[in-house]
Amino acid sequence: MDTRILLVYDDRLLREVIGEYLVLNGYHVDMAEDATHALTKFKPGSYGLALIDVVLPGMNGLELMQELRAQDSELFCLIMTGYHTIDSAYKSMVEGASDYIIKPFQLSELLSAVKRHLGP
Repeated sequence: MDTRILLVYDDRLLREVIGEYLVLNGYHVDMAEDATHALTKFKPGSYGLALIDVVLPGMNGLELMQELRAQDSELFCLIMTGYHTIDSAYKSMVEGASDYIIKPFQLSELLSAVKRHLGP
């Protein structure tokens, strides 16, 4: 499976910290600050995983996930959310998320979730 990750997170500092951590753990990471930039970078079949924050300017993370999965149904999507409710978790999974992680999270938690989908 491809180890390329599309990381979509609007907070520049956290996006860079998460991206660098994943790179240091052997993954190729392309970063985007919003859905528009993510869609510009995305090419079907080129990513093994999209790591998407729910709250983004413009198109939200769940809408972006639906668009990406419409282009590549094999894409794993890991949703990052600060809203820990059964409804938000259920909604993200029903709408096609492969998994979700609740913010704030430890980078090691995130890495474990990524490894579940992409392998070491």
